Amino acid sequence: MFGHPSHGHVTGLYYTEAVNSWTIQRHYLPQLELSVSTHIVGSSSRTTLTQTFVNPSAEKSIPELRYTFPLYDGVSVVGFVCTINEDRVIRGVVKERYEARKQYQEAIDRGETAGLLEQLPNASDVFTTTVGNVPAGASLKVEVTYLGELKNDAGVDGIRYTIPTSVAPRYGDFPGTLLDAPQAVAKSGIQITVDVETPGGSNIKSIQSPSHPISVTIGHTSSGAAAGTDMSLQKASATLALGTAELAQDFILQVVATNTGNPIALLETHTDIPHQRALMATLVPKFNLPSTRPEIVFVCDRSGSMGGARIEGLKSALRIFLKSIPVGAKFNICSFGSTFEFLFSDGSRSYDHESLRLAMDYVSRMDADLGGTEMYQPLEAAFEKRYNDMDLEVFLLTDGEIWNQEHLFTMINKKVSESQGAIRLFTLGIGNDVSHALIEGAARAGNGFAQSVTDSEKMNAKVVRMLKAGLTPHIKDYTLEIKYAKDSDAGAKTTDEEMDDFEIVEKVSDALAIRLADGADKPNEPVKPISLFDASVDLDIEMPDADADLSLGEKFSHVPPVPEPTILQAPFTIPPLYPFIRTSVYLLLSPSTAQKTPKSVILRATSAHGPLELEIPVAVLEEKGQTIHQLAARKAVQELEEGRGWIYHATDSSDPDQKLLKDKYEGRFSDMVEREAVRLGVTFQVGSKWCSYVAVEEKDRTEHEVNQRVPEAASDKSSESFESKPVVRSRRMGRFSARLASSPTENVVETCFFDTQRMPAPFSPASPSYFPASPSYSPASPPGSALFSVNPAPLADHSRPMASPPGQIKAARMGSITAFGATSNSPGTAFGNAASNSFGGGRFGAPAISRRIPEAHHFGFPVSNSSDSAQVEPETATPLEPLEALVSLQHFDGSWSWTEKLLDILGQSQLTEEKVEECYGVSMPNTDMLATALVLAYLEAKLVEERDEWEMLADKAREWLKSELTKSSEKGVVSSVEELVEKLKACL
Repeated sequence: MFGHPSHGHVTGLYYTEAVNSWTIQRHYLPQLELSVSTHIVGSSSRTTLTQTFVNPSAEKSIPELRYTFPLYDGVSVVGFVCTINEDRVIRGVVKERYEARKQYQEAIDRGETAGLLEQLPNASDVFTTTVGNVPAGASLKVEVTYLGELKNDAGVDGIRYTIPTSVAPRYGDFPGTLLDAPQAVAKSGIQITVDVETPGGSNIKSIQSPSHPISVTIGHTSSGAAAGTDMSLQKASATLALGTAELAQDFILQVVATNTGNPIALLETHTDIPHQRALMATLVPKFNLPSTRPEIVFVCDRSGSMGGARIEGLKSALRIFLKSIPVGAKFNICSFGSTFEFLFSDGSRSYDHESLRLAMDYVSRMDADLGGTEMYQPLEAAFEKRYNDMDLEVFLLTDGEIWNQEHLFTMINKKVSESQGAIRLFTLGIGNDVSHALIEGAARAGNGFAQSVTDSEKMNAKVVRMLKAGLTPHIKDYTLEIKYAKDSDAGAKTTDEEMDDFEIVEKVSDALAIRLADGADKPNEPVKPISLFDASVDLDIEMPDADADLSLGEKFSHVPPVPEPTILQAPFTIPPLYPFIRTSVYLLLSPSTAQKTPKSVILRATSAHGPLELEIPVAVLEEKGQTIHQLAARKAVQELEEGRGWIYHATDSSDPDQKLLKDKYEGRFSDMVEREAVRLGVTFQVGSKWCSYVAVEEKDRTEHEVNQRVPEAASDKSSESFESKPVVRSRRMGRFSARLASSPTENVVETCFFDTQRMPAPFSPASPSYFPASPSYSPASPPGSALFSVNPAPLADHSRPMASPPGQIKAARMGSITAFGATSNSPGTAFGNAASNSFGGGRFGAPAISRRIPEAHHFGFPVSNSSDSAQVEPETATPLEPLEALVSLQHFDGSWSWTEKLLDILGQSQLTEEKVEECYGVSMPNTDMLATALVLAYLEAKLVEERDEWEMLADKAREWLKSELTKSSEKGVVSSVEELVEKLKACL
């Protein structure tokens, strides 16, 4: 970002016109409408983005229009429609990227109106729409539909939905033609409606936005309210309270509902491809294992874009991080900008009083003064400096504004692989303009997870949960199996025969040994020799290759054909499971899999403390659909884009050496990867880096014929075996039959992924949480039920007038909306008041971003080597909040000292040790024990709503206090920490 301060937000539909031989001018069309309509079902969303523009000229047509816009990382674009003058509709079809461009250009050359939707190659969250041959005076409506898998927000323990509303300036070279695009002159804003439905057994508790003022109705969706349907706590609708929002920051919606983390497995049958099915398993884990003592490295962005409130928020979060580190771990801090430095240049140090003092001193001196955003080298250095006998947890805190993402992901993939899973990377994106593609992609590559906070959100709760996740043991062997029920055909078998049957279990790993085509599969027929001198041959004409595969374009015609696996799992390597973080795994079940209804899926792993297992019953969606298929395909393609996925682990079963494909076909493997991504994109109609949507006006066809056109890849040729058709031709290619493993069911599980004893409600296969009662999920649903079976309703106006004028909206106090529209103004709501200089209840104000460049000879700042053991207090221009003040006074071992400053923070400046003993019957061998217990009592009594932020600090304090109580044998000392804390609450 720092390197290109002049590049503003690139939005708006424009065309170019040559002013003279040297100058090209861009003209932006008047925007009539920009709206977003979203339907959230469970943890998935379907969004339709509609942009309407008009050609202001009544005489001249426009040869070509372009529009660049952002989408959230990982979404699956599943629809692209252009409407001209409300009567001519052209619909997009997914093609290989260059084939799509070729078809688009051919249509333009014929004078037809055509559209092209492409993902920018170096930024997976930025898309470009191109429309050619727009008639004079025509109105143009472009609709982009995309599916998304919603993240769990650790800050509120709910789901988080994000609509990126700007293409933020990012540090580095802009890809494609985006570099030359100027800032849009004006923006007319955006209209947003979000309908929410939760599955059976889950009720909506609140809906809030930390980014914008919203109006919420709980009980109806936008369409349900108009239709007069019955009210339900499983339905809600949210709209922008003021109707529009400038394209300046992401729109964020947080939905908090009961039982949203319960395990669910859904099976969907494809609408067009016979016998093709897809399965989605999702859960928010609940299980406990003893924590570890790893090496921890904080990699902190101090570039110019982090100036102002962002750097202050980072420092606040870093202090929480440091005070929450358990004794016995090693840690280090790395600062980066245009260059980088480590707090401890010789490597991470053990966590003790002196290392903590140096770290707190370092943090207090931090500023956004290191120039640009170059994070590749500091991350690489953090990985390379690690202790090889310890696990490494890296926490990256950044505003994430760079372009060269793939280069970074490749390096992270390599380092994690070389460490055999000992390295994990967690990312926290800071600010309104963070690149979600960057922070999410880096976390995926690093086997961690990503969280993000806007400039109006507090990050403390999220960083604490990230640190807790970083202290969980490394488990690297998660596997997923599909269990099918026994054959219950009583007419065919006797009762004794049925008892002897085994349940069928399919393993994903069995599908990785695929058979590639070679000459041995061809009929052994005599071949006529080719003459070395044929007078009839024209050497200027290339001889066609009869064996070339042209199903996915000429580009892949000479790439060795690779059949698809019978079961394709995405992500192929199941990432570590973390509390509070949703994990979803998809399976694409090809037509060659067992055509039985899955009974359940089984998730297994092993740990040092015993085996882990969770069996999730499968609920079958009654109506055929494509939603889960498209989510699965996009997840699989995303892995291929980032250098991972099933094909990297596939072997050729016909090869005696069983070499990996990537080793056997070293020169062709990158083309194999790209072709597999194209196959998935074309088959399931999802856009990607290698596939684009092309919409061409076909004047020879009626609109009905154009709409009903089915992509060639969806045709069913599943009955043809691979051996008889050795060449890959999209879905015409044969399929490898998976080996079916039979095994008895295990009844004993030592540790369960999902601890049913800790759930708020009973959890059994018969409970609503397994088989939701809503039409979208229930296996007993009437015909017609499916995930997103109803298209999102048209945009409805639920806006409500605000008491504050528009210019004062950031100062307005707006709480979260609870059931049936009641407003809550509790301290934990989404928006803070003006006096606290916060928006969204956070620590961020809105000062201008600092862009100072350090002098060439000055880098960072010196680290104090003073032996003074006095506690270093953070430098700040404003009074600290109670929690931050307590953090600044806590010692490395978790204890506090009895000081006047501590008593002032606790509001007990007149309290003495003698008074505590006289009035409350508490006597301690030393004042540090008393002070620590008093702080614990204060946290539990006064700061209970901030428990997520201080729980790890308190855990350290309890451990220290428990140890001190064990050592003490004096009469009158209380017997437990809990008893001591309860007694001292009376002081407060």
